[in-house]
Amino acid sequence: MTDQERNRIARRSFQNIAMNLLEVSRLPSLTRLNISSLVEYDEEMGLNNYREALSKGKGILYLTGHFSSWELLPIAHAIHGYPLSFITRPLDNGALERFMLRMREAKGNEVINRRNSSRFILKKLNSNGAVGILMDQNTTFQEGIFVDFFGVPAMTTTSVARFALHTEAPILPGYLTPMHRGRYKIKFLPPISLVRTGDMNRDLLVNTRRLNEVLENIIREHPESWLWGHRRWKNQPPGNPPDLYRLSKADLQEFLSKRLAG
Repeated sequence: MTDQERNRIARRSFQNIAMNLLEVSRLPSLTRLNISSLVEYDEEMGLNNYREALSKGKGILYLTGHFSSWELLPIAHAIHGYPLSFITRPLDNGALERFMLRMREAKGNEVINRRNSSRFILKKLNSNGAVGILMDQNTTFQEGIFVDFFGVPAMTTTSVARFALHTEAPILPGYLTPMHRGRYKIKFLPPISLVRTGDMNRDLLVNTRRLNEVLENIIREHPESWLWGHRRWKNQPPGNPPDLYRLSKADLQEFLSKRLAG
C-alpha cells in the first residue's frame, strides 16, 4: 500500500477506538426491545452457523479479536438471547476494571479472568457452554508459539486450538462488522474443522496457524476496524530484530521485504 493508504487505515483505526468508547457509554440502555435497531445478525452468515456449532453438543469456542466494536459484540449476542463466558485480562486501572466488569456482565454474560482459567473453560465446554477468546494480541513465551501473522512471526496463544483438540468443541469465528447505516451486524463464519494427526505439538502449530489465517481474512475485509495500535509483533524469534517497532522505516521495510519474499 501507499503511505496515503496506510495512513488512512491508521486514522480510521483510531476513530474505531473512539466508537468503542461511545458504544460502551450506551450499553446500559440496550434491551431486547431496542437491540435490533443497533445490532442484527448477518443474513447469510449469522445464526445459521451458530446453530450448526451448537448442534454438535460439545459447547462452543468463539474465535474473535479486536474488530469493530468488540465490547458491544458479546453483549449484543447475550441480549439477543445467547449469553456466553469470555476471557479477559483485568485492566490496570482498578476503578475502570470494576466499571467494565459491571458492563460486561450486566446482560447475562460471565467474565473469566485469564489467570488460572483453564479448569473453568473445560468445565464450561464439557457442560455444553460457550466461551469466547480473543487471540489477536501478543502473548508471552510461556503461553504461545510463533506462527506467521500477515507473513511475520507473531507470538500467538495456543489456547483456542488446545481446548478444541481436548474437548472436540467446535471453533466458531465471530465478529461485528463496521457500522453501516446506523447498524452493526454479527457475523459468524462456518465452524472450523481441526487437523488431527495425533502429534499434539504439530497439531497445535498447524491449527493455530489456520486460526491466524481466519483472523487475517477478517482484517483484510475491514482493515480499518482492527486495533492496529496494539504491538502485535512485539515479540520476535531469535534471528529477527528484537523489536520491530524501534526499527527505522527503511530498516523495517527491508526486513519485511526479505521476510515476505522468502
